[in-house]
Amino acid sequence: MKVLLMCAAGMSTSLLVTKMEKYAKEKGINDILIKAEPVEDLDKNIDKYDVFLLGPQVKYKEKWVKEIVEGVGKKYTCIPPQVYGMVDGKKTLELALELLK
Repeated sequence: MKVLLMCAAGMSTSLLVTKMEKYAKEKGINDILIKAEPVEDLDKNIDKYDVFLLGPQVKYKEKWVKEIVEGVGKKYTCIPPQVYGMVDGKKTLELALELLK
């Protein structure tokens, strides 16, 4: 499974990625790749990932993201501000896993 977190510049989300990776390891999920990239790079990344998570700071781009992601038959969701703000890797990973069910 490949998960892309989309944010403003890809910087603030790196800590969340680290926490998600830690939780995935604890759950025994080894076949996972989690990255953070600026939302503007979605066009370049759409074919590389299975699931897309939109950070609250770029929620204003949701309509554009939805068109691109759903246009190729993939799924996305927005990370709730409280989950993002608490840097909750467990809840964020669970959001991604739910999309694949």
